[in-house]
Amino acid sequence: MIVVYWLVIALCGVVGTTFLRFAGRSWREGHSYAYRMRLVPYSDDFKKGIERAFGTVGAFHWVAALLMATVLLTPASLTTWEAGLLGALLVALLTGMALTLSIIWFNRPRFLVPPHMRTQRGTARARAAGRRCH
Repeated sequence: MIVVYWLVIALCGVVGTTFLRFAGRSWREGHSYAYRMRLVPYSDDFKKGIERAFGTVGAFHWVAALLMATVLLTPASLTTWEAGLLGALLVALLTGMALTLSIIWFNRPRFLVPPHMRTQRGTARARAAGRRCH
């Protein structure tokens, strides 16, 4: 069973690296991944939000992998240092989740959004504008 845990950790690392590479290319070249997201079963606004948040999604997956690896490698009785490390990783994981949702919904904070996507409306504003048009 422990092999399955390590495979999940490795998968999180691969997914995190993939998202960070996509984010880096998006930042450097202004590249859009809309063509790759055509099969994702969400609305177009939500897919744009996910694309804006590639960097934080990648970081989230890496922090999740580090947290899982730390949990597997620490003994049942934690030292103060190990408990602090687990606490810091948990705070980083929750912060990453909050930042990702904030970028998807509100396109904030803008300094974490690729420059060519900073003028887009967040998903929440796009839905509110859509409701006003109907």
